[in-house]
Amino acid sequence: MAHPGKGFRLRRSARSNTGRVRDNNEDRVHIFGHDHTLIAIVADGMGGAVAGEEASRIAVEVIQDGFIDSNGKFPGGYSDLDSEQVADRLRKVINNANNQIVQESEFRPELKGMGTTVTMAFIRDNLAIVGHVGDSRAYLIDGEDGEIQQVTTDHSFVQALVTAGHITQEEAEDHPMGNVLYRALGQADDVDVDVYYQNLTIGDRLILCSDGLTLHVKPTEIAQIVLASKSPGEASQKLIDTANERGGRDNVSAIVVKLERIEPDQLDDFDEDASDVEFFDEDTLIIGKRPTPLDDANLPMSSERDNLQMTLEESAVILRSQRHSDIALNNSNESSIEYSGEGQDKTKQ
Repeated sequence: MAHPGKGFRLRRSARSNTGRVRDNNEDRVHIFGHDHTLIAIVADGMGGAVAGEEASRIAVEVIQDGFIDSNGKFPGGYSDLDSEQVADRLRKVINNANNQIVQESEFRPELKGMGTTVTMAFIRDNLAIVGHVGDSRAYLIDGEDGEIQQVTTDHSFVQALVTAGHITQEEAEDHPMGNVLYRALGQADDVDVDVYYQNLTIGDRLILCSDGLTLHVKPTEIAQIVLASKSPGEASQKLIDTANERGGRDNVSAIVVKLERIEPDQLDDFDEDASDVEFFDEDTLIIGKRPTPLDDANLPMSSERDNLQMTLEESAVILRSQRHSDIALNNSNESSIEYSGEGQDKTKQ
């Protein structure tokens, strides 16, 4: 695949939908940035209708505040941060969001037990740095051969079983505990954030989505839909429509970002000194100049990979409001489950 040449643009779209079953949308999506830098966030709240919405809102707003100053600008010198410094910023702002959610749940009893996933991408030039907690996902679609790969690893009980070799990926798709997480924002004072580094090339698409999409649409289908679409806006809408046509059992959210080449004469309107943050509408563009091709060999390793051996501390898991599960816990939307060493569970009200 060719690297970006003298100019490129990041074309993107973010959409979220309540789905066909739920009455409210606990998902939240957001895109903002300036110049050749883009930040995209998907947060999938849990803990009951009000609590889930509040958790995802807090996560997105705290993360946004962590990247811009009080004047609505990226802090001075921000463009000079190297990839490891940016990754550290991702970890910090996600942990700040986690702390805010924990504090709010302590002060407001009606929000007790709330939490959220977060999957976000910081894209600068042609390098995407992804921060991840939970089971929302990031995918990369190769612009040349159309192959799709999952960038992130789910922090779920079922994924731990797959990683340990106890079940297959096919068995995981219909596993009754598919809605149980062992890591999410809002469950402890500190949260480990996975960080991934992904080099983008012309034609590549980066997808961020909540599990309401992957519940109904397989990765190969996601790639087919996105590649057949004329724009990120059309792609994100078709992804949501497909999930809803197949039942829409959960809120569904999708962000589609495409790296496109632009002609040199289109660069004339680019303001190299601009620093105001823009909150983007559908299919708006960021234009960048002369990104430096990145050598994969020089990139940091892709994430502090999870040690998915379940420890005693990690065995406390979250039942996500009975999402696409056959398990009923006294009809409570705010129940949680603990697993003992024998795999038994106990309901906590």
